[in-house]
Amino acid sequence: MTEWVKVAQFHRALDLELLVAKLTERSIDHRISVEGEAQVLWIREDGPGDDVADLVRQLALRLPARTSLQPDPLTQLRRSPVLALSLLLSIAGALIVHWQFHWVHWFTFQDFVLVSTREIRFGSFADAWSAGQYWRLFTPMFLHFGVFHIAFNGLWLWEFGRRIEAKAGSLHLLMLVLVCGAASNWSQYLFGGPSLFGGMSGVLYALLGYLWIRNRVAPDPALTLPRGVIGFMLVWLLLCLAGVVDMFMRGSIANAAHVSGLLVGMALGAIFGFAARRQ
Repeated sequence: MTEWVKVAQFHRALDLELLVAKLTERSIDHRISVEGEAQVLWIREDGPGDDVADLVRQLALRLPARTSLQPDPLTQLRRSPVLALSLLLSIAGALIVHWQFHWVHWFTFQDFVLVSTREIRFGSFADAWSAGQYWRLFTPMFLHFGVFHIAFNGLWLWEFGRRIEAKAGSLHLLMLVLVCGAASNWSQYLFGGPSLFGGMSGVLYALLGYLWIRNRVAPDPALTLPRGVIGFMLVWLLLCLAGVVDMFMRGSIANAAHVSGLLVGMALGAIFGFAARRQ
């Protein structure tokens, strides 16, 4: 198993763009992680350590200070188009639920009609599929019911998605979102029956599982989550399964989507983790 070796450390205020460009130009595989007030440069254990050390010495006094320690949100979104699109569609879904509820039936897993203010009559997914409404496999993940729902999901989508898109690319994140979204929606339908469900939670747990297992199989500083995040999300999942969260929210939690998303994400994390190790 290939390990990463720390070769240099810089203050967080320094802009390492020039160093990164030189390393990329020389095809030196590298990673940069932020640890407190420091930026740490890593290379593979079997990489050209002496060459990197010489390069660091040459450039150390030429590295400028950052104009900002973090890119502004718009810059980060431009660098992460799939993440940005997922967030925008989720916000649009929340607005539709709140302001145009009569449109919601076009985006649910199965169609429905409002019989009364308290009763919904659902169609079958098989009928929707045979009618060519294939988008229903994916669109429920963009529907959000309330401010807390969209805020919670948006926060964790940002935290997980930006790491994956920066490391593996936009197509990779797009594949994860579509595959895991379809799997979690389908699982919720199978285990929960016809119901009005939605949200990115299944995808979020899939991305969590992906990062968790992918980074255990093939450790990578770029994919390392802040300490405590995995534990918090697993405890939250257990609280949802136990029905505790339902006591404080309207409706019920889509537990089948959460669990299936986590399992699918873990499986994909293992697959791509072992692929990274072979490389």
